[in-house]
Amino acid sequence: MDQESLLEPEENSQQELESEEDHLETLAKELDQTKDLLLRKQAEFENYRKHIRKEREEQRLAAQAEVFEKLLPTLDALEKGLESLREAPEDSQLETYRQGYEFMLQEIRSVLEKFGVIEIPGLGIPFDPNIHEAVLREVTSDHEDGEILDEFRKGYKIQDRLLRPSQVRVAVQPDQETVTEGKGE
Repeated sequence: MDQESLLEPEENSQQELESEEDHLETLAKELDQTKDLLLRKQAEFENYRKHIRKEREEQRLAAQAEVFEKLLPTLDALEKGLESLREAPEDSQLETYRQGYEFMLQEIRSVLEKFGVIEIPGLGIPFDPNIHEAVLREVTSDHEDGEILDEFRKGYKIQDRLLRPSQVRVAVQPDQETVTEGKGE
């Protein structure tokens, strides 16, 4: 046998070995790509689940808000009724009605509290156009500019969502020009 024929099987096995290494490399790359694709799909699915969960929560909150918005005028009426009963002269029959109104108000407030409905603060705080509706402005130097002087209708929020703004009377400082004009006359 000559030396060339002895080397040929070795070259063939070397070529086969290189071919198998190339094939293994290709398979490893495909495996890495598949793993990467799987991780991406898992992340996409998790983001989808979070999106759906958030969307459902927003729909639930919107439905609750709609119900509570319709309930608030009833709450206002009960509060006004109770206020008028407290102002009425002493009468045992009216006392029974007053207790009934107090009980109903307590129950409604309990339900509102259970669902996270909170009353917006009003009197004595600065006016915030995001949660307050100014129905009257009073020019006065006795109070700070923008201070809420009176509350005509209570406002409410559920979580960060405004159900109804507070209707308020707001203090406005007299304009300096108006003050100057008044002194010059």
